[in-house]
Amino acid sequence: MNRGKYLAKNTALFALGSFGTKMISFFLVPLYTNVLNTGEYGTVDLVMTISTVLAPIITFNIGEAVMRFCLDKGADQKKITDVGVLFSLISIFLGALILPVSMLFAPIKEYGIYLTVYCVTSGISQIFIFNLRGLEKLLDYAITNIIHTFLIAVFNIVFLLGLRWGIKGYFTAYILSNCLTALYAFWRGNVKIHRLAFDHETKTLIAAMVKYSIVLVPNSFMWWIMNSSDRIMVTSMVGIAANGIYAISYKVPTLLSTFSNIFNQAWSYSAIKENDSEDINDYSNTVYKRMVAVLSVITAGLLMIMKPFLMVYVEKSYYEAWKYTPYLLVGFLFLTLGTFLSTSYTVNKDSKGFLLSGSFGAIINIILNFILIPIIGVSGAALATCISYISVYSFRAVHTQKYIQIDILYKKHLIGYALILGMCFTMFLDNLYGQLILILEFVIVLLLYKDFVVMMMEIVFRKVIKRH
Repeated sequence: MNRGKYLAKNTALFALGSFGTKMISFFLVPLYTNVLNTGEYGTVDLVMTISTVLAPIITFNIGEAVMRFCLDKGADQKKITDVGVLFSLISIFLGALILPVSMLFAPIKEYGIYLTVYCVTSGISQIFIFNLRGLEKLLDYAITNIIHTFLIAVFNIVFLLGLRWGIKGYFTAYILSNCLTALYAFWRGNVKIHRLAFDHETKTLIAAMVKYSIVLVPNSFMWWIMNSSDRIMVTSMVGIAANGIYAISYKVPTLLSTFSNIFNQAWSYSAIKENDSEDINDYSNTVYKRMVAVLSVITAGLLMIMKPFLMVYVEKSYYEAWKYTPYLLVGFLFLTLGTFLSTSYTVNKDSKGFLLSGSFGAIINIILNFILIPIIGVSGAALATCISYISVYSFRAVHTQKYIQIDILYKKHLIGYALILGMCFTMFLDNLYGQLILILEFVIVLLLYKDFVVMMMEIVFRKVIKRH
């Protein structure tokens, strides 16, 4: 299979799972905003935010190592999977420590048991899901993600609408979904539980996997700071209801990160496979330029429709979330590009590169949160997140040059970024004229990337013609 078809096939498989799950999650937001008030949703978001940093800690982020080491040529995949099973058992004992610690914090004290069980089930399910990726069972991986989100939707409808369990029903839905998903991934990965022989070869493998994954634990914490710590700071400095609204402002921008996850997951397989190719630089630059074009058009389109969309998408008390989305959309644009660049770290097993770039962005994020939130409130948190994502992108653009040379100062791209920044300012013209200017600016972005847009339309048109 040639490189283009290989990348397209993997992208399609990841898209199957990601779009399916994101669309289900996306349509659950109206349910949450109508059943939970802003304070309750802020509490839910706070607990889930904390869990995103705890789950990788209790599993040593070993799922990442299982996936990466399985992709090596001649890898003993069964033994690598056994290591994953071992750490899933260890996570149960480490997870038990979360409960007494959670009791020390008033905002989450009531939900400590839910936080504990969610972290354990989430961590274990991720190990077995990553195992599917390492085995290149990407169709099973996609189906597993769809099943997970479908179960969340079903259980939320039952517990929130049917039984009216409120916040506890929300967490129960996620915990049950994690358990069933882990069992399905365990089955599809053909995982066998048996005694792991701790011979020299196995100990060497465990040491190598832990060395790779353990660095990703603080890296996960650094990304948690950039992605989620602002929620805690908004809660403490502004209020839990403000955090509920801020959490909603993340929902649409994360659609952009969906593209990031889909494409960059597929690209990592191609990058590993093509690492020794003579034209890897030219090929990577071609892919990068197309990615920038797609992201710029999508970001501009979301900026154009954001305010009218939120008017019908969420309950009116959440509508002011639009004020924070311009910062987050720009931030997620550069987060996606930075994730593309970080593939070089994955290819070369350079987990320290992840840590250094993540730490750089996290430090900037914390400093700016302390400075900006007291001055401009929730907008300060969104702006801090945006700047930290751009900082990580800039760091990786320089740091990954030792592996691959990407042309990040391409003139057309710089013009596109400037147009998108202009649209962010235009959004704050909160009237009909502002909306008309946004439409005009979006058309200009389309014209800037007209060659790529026309190429994509021709591809779609040809496929439609073939089907008929």
